[in-house]
Amino acid sequence: MRLEQFEQFLALAKFRHFRQAAEHCNLSTSALTRSIQTLEQELDCKLVTRSTRSVSITKSGELFLQYCTDTLNQFSHFKQELDQFNHNSTTRIKIGITQNTASIAPFVCNNFMKKFPDVQIEIQQQNSQELSHKLASAELDITIDSSKHIPNNLPITEHLVYLPEQVILFVNKNHPLSSDTCIDKGTLTPYPILGCLSKNLQVQKMLQETAASLQKLPTMKVGTFEQIIGYLKDAEHVALAGIEHTNEIENNPELVIIKPEKQFQDLTLAISVASDKETHPDILNLLNYIDAETKI
Repeated sequence: MRLEQFEQFLALAKFRHFRQAAEHCNLSTSALTRSIQTLEQELDCKLVTRSTRSVSITKSGELFLQYCTDTLNQFSHFKQELDQFNHNSTTRIKIGITQNTASIAPFVCNNFMKKFPDVQIEIQQQNSQELSHKLASAELDITIDSSKHIPNNLPITEHLVYLPEQVILFVNKNHPLSSDTCIDKGTLTPYPILGCLSKNLQVQKMLQETAASLQKLPTMKVGTFEQIIGYLKDAEHVALAGIEHTNEIENNPELVIIKPEKQFQDLTLAISVASDKETHPDILNLLNYIDAETKI
C-alpha cells in the first residue's frame, strides 16, 4: 500500500464518483479504478459498491476510510515535526552591533559561518542604548560595542590562522618556526601538518576544521600523541593537538608550542550576552572565535 492510494480512497469517499475523484487526484478513471481494485485485493475485502451513477462505501470501506484518515493525519504531523527538527538543527544567532564595530564584527561573523555552516548569524546595527534594550527584551542574543571607533580602512586579510580555544599548534624545538613570533597561513605553507588523535570527538572535529582552513586536511597525517612526537623529530612538520596534551608538550624539552599572529592587537570590544543564552554551545563557540580573532 502507498500513501497516495490512501489519498485516492479518501477522494473517492468524498466525491462518491470515480471520474470526479480521478480528476481531483489528477488520474485517469481507469488508473483510479485499478488502484482501488489493488487495495481490495491486498485487504481481501470489498471497499466500495459501484453503480452506474455513484459509489457507496461498504462497512469494511468505512473502517478502512478511518484508518486512511488517521494514517495521513499522523504522517502530516510527523512531517511537521521533522521540518521543525531540521529547522532547529541550524542555530540562528541574533547580533546587534554599533557603528564603532561595523567595520569588523560582520567580517568576523562571516568567517565564523564559513567554518560552522550549521550556524546562521543575523546582524543589525543600532546605537548602544537601543541594543541594550533589545538584549534585555530577548530580541538579541549578543551585542558588540567598542568605546573607540574602528576605522573602515583597518587592514583585513585572509592570511590569519584561527585556532579554536581547545586546539594548540606545536613543533620540534629545532623547527624554523619554534622562535617565530609571527605565524600566519603563508608561514605554515611549506610545512606538512600532523594531527594528534583526541578522545574528545568535538576536539577531533576542530582539529580537522583547522587543518581544512589551512588547506592541509587532505594531506594531514593523523596518529596518537606518541606517534606524532616521533614524526616531529625531523623538525620539518608542525602538529595540531587538543589542549589535553598541553602539559605533556610544555614538559617536553624537545617541543615548543607556537601561536598564530593576532590581527587586531589593540582592539577592545564590549560584548554582552542575553542571560538565557550564556551557556548555549554555539554562542560560546562564537565568543571564543571572536576572542581569538580580536584578542579581546
